[in-house]
Parts: sequence; C-alpha cells; structure tokens
Amino acid sequence: MRRRLALWLALAGGLAGCGRGAAAPEPPARSVPGLETASVVVEELREEVLAAGVVVAEAETPALRDARAELETAQARQRAAAQQARRLEALADGVAPRKEVEAARAEEAAAAAAAERARLAFAAFGRRAHDDALPPGETWASARLLQRDVPRVEAGAAVRFAADAYPDHRFAGEVDAAPAYVDPETGVGPARVRLRDADRLLRPGMTGSLAIEVGAPHPALVVPAAAVVYDGARPLVFVEGEGGRFVERAVELGAAHDGRVEVRGELRAGARVATTGAASLLSAEQLPAAEAGAEGEAD
Repeated sequence: MRRRLALWLALAGGLAGCGRGAAAPEPPARSVPGLETASVVVEELREEVLAAGVVVAEAETPALRDARAELETAQARQRAAAQQARRLEALADGVAPRKEVEAARAEEAAAAAAAERARLAFAAFGRRAHDDALPPGETWASARLLQRDVPRVEAGAAVRFAADAYPDHRFAGEVDAAPAYVDPETGVGPARVRLRDADRLLRPGMTGSLAIEVGAPHPALVVPAAAVVYDGARPLVFVEGEGGRFVERAVELGAAHDGRVEVRGELRAGARVATTGAASLLSAEQLPAAEAGAEGEAD
C-alpha cells in the first residue's frame, strides 16, 4: 500500500511540473572533430572571370604564324582589288562595262573587310606580336574567353594560372592584350597572357584554368570558400554563437577571389564561421530530421 502511494505521489509531481511549463533542457553544442573557424572580414574585392588556358612557346606559335600569313594575304588581296577597281573606273567611259566596275568595287569592299578582320585577329596576340623574346622568368599563355566575358577583360588585368600539372601552385601574371575578336565558330575570344614563371616550371602545351580580375574593387564581407556549404541549392554558413554552438545562416554569394568569397546576409564583420568541419555541421543538422522521417514511416 505504501509503495503504491509513493508511486502515485511521484507521478502527480511530474504531471504538476509539466503543468507549470518547465523548460526543456537546452541541447548540448554539437561536437565536430577537427572543427576550425575563421573571421568574417571586410575586404576590397574584385570579381574574376574564368577561362581555359594553355601555355605557348616563346617562339612564334602556329596560331600567330597563321594570323600573320592571313593578314599578309588579306592585305595583298586588298591592294589588288583596289588597283583593279581604279583601272576599271578609268575605263568606265564606254570601254569597261558598268557591271564589271560595280563588281570590282564590291570586291574592293569585301577585301577591305577581310583585311580588317585579319588585322584584328593579329592584334589579339598583343603588343609583343613582333617581338618573341620575353624577359627572364616570364612565359606566354593563351586564354580562351567566353564571348560574354570578352568585353570585361582589359589589358593589364591581373591573372592567376592554375596549371593541371601543378594543382597546388598558382602562377601570377597579367593580360598582355584583351581579345580583339570572337571566333564565330567556337564563340570564344583569345587573349594573350604573360605569366611569371621564375623557376621555369611551365612547358608549351600545358593546360589549366585562368582567373582574370575584372571590374573595380568594392568593399565586401568575405569568408573562406570552405565556409560555404550547400543545403540542396541553398548556400549557407555556420556562425559560432554562445557556448560554442553554431547556427546556420543562409547567404547570397557574390564575387569570388583566390579562395575567398563575398557573402551577403545576416552576418557582421568579426563573426566567426566554421570552415573545416562545416559540412559535418550541416550533416548533424540534417540528421534529426532524417531520423524523424524514418520513425514516421515506421509508425
């Protein structure tokens, strides 16, 4: 009898505590081995465009030789067409048929247009197209830009080249000349690039990717690219709060540069965000929802 009474009193006390709205214990901070953080900082940032790149020889390349030959041929055609048009125009008074004169003038115009296209193609190889010698420690490269990016690239813009042969090394350089034309068949514009290669690691034919700075610098909230994780298509970061707990924050991404990315959202400079281990935090956040779904299916 006494045992039943004690059990009833304990049960009644528990129900009374629930009625008073007792606070549930706060969940402990999630522990992720190897978790690292970094500060959100304000930096002057410029946007970058990416392009496929290939190292070319210091001597005149086949592409440059072809461009030079095409220019010389087009210029010779233009001179011949102009001479023919002047000759027929001089004979136009009853000697040369009118149709021949008109055809000669049309050929002169077509030849002039072809010569201009060839000149622009040759100019795309940069101010050193007539001088194959490079200063010691520099190497030529060619960038193939999508036509939407062609208007944004200017001569003198800083570049970084990531060679496929050296994935952990970045070669700095600059655009020697902006693209002067877009190939209608491929839809890309070639730009000539000079790379600083003091150790002579690069060899003609090596491929990689080029990051080219474009636009004016602007102040931006920046985090390491490793801090950004994706919940589906939604980018987010994990911000460190009180007690070492991390709270996810959805962000919008802006310009990216050299392993850092601009973020916009509910962030402030000086906040700490998870970098290494951010993906594990996302998995830990998603785990309870997945377990709840599995229990629901089991019921």
